[in-house]
Amino acid sequence: MERVQTRQLPVMLMALLMAFILVITGCSSGGNTKSDNSNGAGNTPANQATNGGADNAATGSESVAPADLQGTIKVWDWDEAFLTKMVPEFNKVYPNVKVEYTVVNNNDYMQKIQSGIASGSDVPDVILGEMNYRGQLFDLDILDNLEQAPYNFSKDQLLDYLAPILSNPKGELVGVDQSITPAGLAYRRDLAKEYWGTDDPDQVAALFPDWNAFIEKGKEVVSKSGGKVTMFASFDDAYRILREQTSKAYVDGNKINLTERLTKPLGTVFQMRDAGILGKYEAYTPGWNASFAKGDTLFYPMAPWGAKWNIAANDPAGEGRWGLIAAPEGSYTYGGTSISVYKGSKNKEAAWAYIQFAYMSDEGMEVNYKEFGNMAGTKAFFENHKDWIEAGTEYDKFFAGQNLNKTFYEKIVPTVKAEPQTKYHSIVQNAYNSLYPLWMKDTSIDLNAALDKLKSEVQNMAPDATVN
Repeated sequence: MERVQTRQLPVMLMALLMAFILVITGCSSGGNTKSDNSNGAGNTPANQATNGGADNAATGSESVAPADLQGTIKVWDWDEAFLTKMVPEFNKVYPNVKVEYTVVNNNDYMQKIQSGIASGSDVPDVILGEMNYRGQLFDLDILDNLEQAPYNFSKDQLLDYLAPILSNPKGELVGVDQSITPAGLAYRRDLAKEYWGTDDPDQVAALFPDWNAFIEKGKEVVSKSGGKVTMFASFDDAYRILREQTSKAYVDGNKINLTERLTKPLGTVFQMRDAGILGKYEAYTPGWNASFAKGDTLFYPMAPWGAKWNIAANDPAGEGRWGLIAAPEGSYTYGGTSISVYKGSKNKEAAWAYIQFAYMSDEGMEVNYKEFGNMAGTKAFFENHKDWIEAGTEYDKFFAGQNLNKTFYEKIVPTVKAEPQTKYHSIVQNAYNSLYPLWMKDTSIDLNAALDKLKSEVQNMAPDATVN
């Protein structure tokens, strides 16, 4: 017996050695959710689960199978309906990743993030960045670079205009898009027919080769309606379009060049105001909301989310009443939310799996697009799901059957411009918000006076900056 064991010993040692090597190899390939492996989006769990899911957004090394990925992640989001639908779908593919989500009011989100960082206790793994405060969030330098391990996502997979508004001041890609927000103009078909003899989107768009033509047509409408109908409901509606059309970086370190950045767009808005083609509503007030159904305004800025939240919500009886065209002189972005991974997360692979599934994978986008109307920011989404786009959405009925998402992608996306966001962008916006209602009402305030006042307000809010 001993002799037999002695002869088998080298074989047994070899078997043990091979088993040990296999264990080591398995560990280095990312079997632990807390390990810093080199997952790439091309073979991440989300992609394995969808047979090339995440719309083949990137490439990378092999990763753990979805059922083997474990961990608990915290997600803060303001859309409870999205969370209650998406998280169970995610867990069908990732049964061992627990998602603890908290519904946080959009207006409180940034303060809650900053409080969590200050206390060092409560920061989510998945962080949202709404456009109004995105610059502040990115400046905190708390978000991981998604082009590095364990993500290895490439900005080349994004629609071209997105990378600048998803990158931090160091040029690192720190987010993907919750839903693209290229924007054009929604218009009242009945008013267009009354004043221009057509409600056809192509014919209406042809009336406005530039903003000068827009102003002249607006004067005609005001004259024919006796001042009852204007082109935009608000000074702010016009400003947000023109400001974003001229996408030019105006923040360099702590230098803020408002004169160069805003003279042209703000000057055009003042021309509109003085021509009498702007309404007297303040944006997102009850009066502004009611104006959609009232019929005293021809145009409103509109991104894809606007069909639900602005048109259907404010004009529920308005089926067939609306049209969509690109804005004169090019498209722009309107709102938007970035989705990022917290740099201090202990479960980065699980957080990235959630982001990929919910916002880029075939299964996740099946829900995200068809039930919530969100369009992924990847080029591959539009290449792989042309049938989804062609099918239209339930909100097309408000636009007389016009295929909204096809219009956005084909006629609006190609000319969208965007610029990197910093903390100063939020400051400039807050200063503007406090001033524009007076500019709208007091026609004695001209462009130069308005710019001087804006620069003064920004300087007061950002004493560390040089403002000109």
